[in-house]
Amino acid sequence: MEPAEFRQILLEADDYGLMVLGEIVRQAIYERIEKDHGLKRAEIPEQLELFHKALGSVLGVSAKTVEKLIAKNLYQKLGLNFTEHVNWTLADYFNHVKKAPVRHQGNSD
Repeated sequence: MEPAEFRQILLEADDYGLMVLGEIVRQAIYERIEKDHGLKRAEIPEQLELFHKALGSVLGVSAKTVEKLIAKNLYQKLGLNFTEHVNWTLADYFNHVKKAPVRHQGNSD
């Protein structure tokens, strides 16, 4: 899979995970993260640790649930089985996915 395609899938998974909160809230979170942490939506794939920290500052303990939704959707889009790991961040799931054989599933939400 091309890096640009993988990057797009990750951004779509981010959108999906935040969409559970609603479109307006999702947009507000992206704006808050950009304002407070200088992280634009398009930069998230390259700065997952910062995104993790930014989500934590905006959502508190709920960030872990949102990250899990993002990770589950990412795995689904890539045709991988998701296994929850209690102490993993989104960056940990992403690094695991990068090492796994990928079977791209397209836009399955």
